[in-house]
Amino acid sequence: MELIKGDEARFVKESIQISEIPAPTFQEAKRAQAFAALLKANGLTDVRIDSINNVIGLRKGTGKGPAIAVVAHLDTVFDAKTDVEVKRKGSVLSGPGLADDSAALASMLSWLRAMNQAKIATPGDLYFVATVGEEAAGDLRGARKFFKDYSTIAGVVILEPLQAPYALIAQNATLRLEVTFKGPGGHAYIDYGKVPSAVNAMGRLIAKMADMSIPAQPLTTFNVGTAKGGDYVSKIAPSASIQLETRSVSRQNVETIARRVQVYARQAVDEENRRWGVKSLSMSVREFASRLGGMTPADHPIVFAWMAAAQQLGMTPRGLGVGSTDGAIPLAAGIPTLVLGFGGTAGGFHAVDETWNPTNAYKGVQLSFLTTLAMAGVEGVSQPTLATR
Repeated sequence: MELIKGDEARFVKESIQISEIPAPTFQEAKRAQAFAALLKANGLTDVRIDSINNVIGLRKGTGKGPAIAVVAHLDTVFDAKTDVEVKRKGSVLSGPGLADDSAALASMLSWLRAMNQAKIATPGDLYFVATVGEEAAGDLRGARKFFKDYSTIAGVVILEPLQAPYALIAQNATLRLEVTFKGPGGHAYIDYGKVPSAVNAMGRLIAKMADMSIPAQPLTTFNVGTAKGGDYVSKIAPSASIQLETRSVSRQNVETIARRVQVYARQAVDEENRRWGVKSLSMSVREFASRLGGMTPADHPIVFAWMAAAQQLGMTPRGLGVGSTDGAIPLAAGIPTLVLGFGGTAGGFHAVDETWNPTNAYKGVQLSFLTTLAMAGVEGVSQPTLATR
């Protein structure tokens, strides 16, 4: 614990170093190569970059415990042209993707240095994994591939910008749909009354969804994120589309809303065609992303391990929340998973002026580290919390 505390300045420096390497979703290669080099420089000899640029480093255990994966994502929501220079104002740092999730990656390096200097051995293997495609259109592709390729992982710690001592034990089921309307189009004056408008149908659908009744427990949400249609003000729109998502811990709620959207879309087309006495407008629905989600039971041994670790470090454990991270993949496969933070306070996620105040960040690094050691076990000190898989 003292080694991690004394390492805080280097941890912050490496967080900045990683953050200033652009890594848009699907363009993570440069950051992957840099992070692989950092893992090797900090004592990991078994490091590889897979076919989609996930970085996977293995610190072998003694062979008598479960394999544990520690996961943080490489990618950011920002395009390659974004200025990624990290700026400082007092104790606050700001930069796109600094907290989400560059500092999480850097915290792994702090763990490795502490373990090597203290000569800590674990019964279980520890995998240090930097994934691609966690954000938006990436659809968790990095996590999907890793957990498919490494089927013996028995427990998972996901590192995200959470303030210690806080943990996420559940991941939302998510469904993303694109609804497209197509018609013949026409002149706004000459063809008025003869041609249905794809934009009008889209508007009808959005209005129906806006009035939709949504379950309050468990919390269920939906959002129309994009709406596009038409190409000229004096032209009846021949096409229009929306993209929407719905989230909930309940997969059933998500699927129910998806079915409603399809019903409403058909109704919108029928109403627009009937308005003009035609049948020339059509619609289609495409699912372009899906996550099953899941939950680690609140009374699971790894949750108690996290609570005990927090108390040992003088913290009061609080909050067992729900999120949308790489954790959705192992949870859907029934693998016990916690999402933990790396210390300090952060805000403005997905904004170019995202902030991170790393004051006493070492406390969060200690908590996630100690929780992970409890899961993997410490040779000669404690047995693993989890069984092998």
